[in-house]
Amino acid sequence: MNKIAAFTFAGLLLGATALQAAPIKVAADCTYPPFGFQDANGEIKGFDVDVARAIGEHVGSEVEIICQAWDGMIPGLLAGKYDLISASMSITEERLQSINFSVPYRSSAARFVGLKASDAKPVTEGGEPNPEGVAGKTIGLQRSSTYAKYIAEKYPEASVAEYDKVDNMILDLQAGRVDLIFAGPIKLDNDFLSKPEGQDFGFVGPEIDDVSYFGPGIGIGIRKTDEDLLKKVDGALTTMFKDGSFKAINDRYWSFSVLPASVAH
Repeated sequence: MNKIAAFTFAGLLLGATALQAAPIKVAADCTYPPFGFQDANGEIKGFDVDVARAIGEHVGSEVEIICQAWDGMIPGLLAGKYDLISASMSITEERLQSINFSVPYRSSAARFVGLKASDAKPVTEGGEPNPEGVAGKTIGLQRSSTYAKYIAEKYPEASVAEYDKVDNMILDLQAGRVDLIFAGPIKLDNDFLSKPEGQDFGFVGPEIDDVSYFGPGIGIGIRKTDEDLLKKVDGALTTMFKDGSFKAINDRYWSFSVLPASVAH
């Protein structure tokens, strides 16, 4: 082999190695503990972050976490800013029109929270939306979320206050600036109701698990053109469910399983 051919071959090898070593870029909501957050040292942590890093280990790729504001998640993915979304994003028909999702790795539902002494009745005893039960009340929501869409369509005349961060709407509930907040029950219990500052508050009405709004669960968001990556992510998650590595992540945060019933069984 002459020198030119040798250099060319070496260059191809280096190029292939660099390509294989390219990290998978993953968007996370870094303002949404315990699912995604930055600690005092600026390190990005959380349940969704741990799941993304474990997927990387299973497919043999480094993972680079990118903090992304919630309302820019899907636009950023479509623009090629990152390869995956791991940010507690519900799998819904509307989102499936623009992106694909992995198999679900967490259940998705919603619930109202307010003062224990509240007279609000947002849900009937039969589990149906009850717009009259929130007449004159203000509901706090996370902007551009499935929760916001549900309230807009099921409670069209309700007064709403939209927030970029769930933490801010919790603070406004405590201060009396909103009467109810509406979000995922795991998040609300973990960050608020289980803490001393949440002792006067509680869930108002039953859990709402309308699949047409909240989907079959939480999944990893992927561009529709990245079919091979989707197969790798699905394979990694399926293996994690079976080999105990997903349970190990789950148990760092909760004493109960957050897997959807369809996956758990």
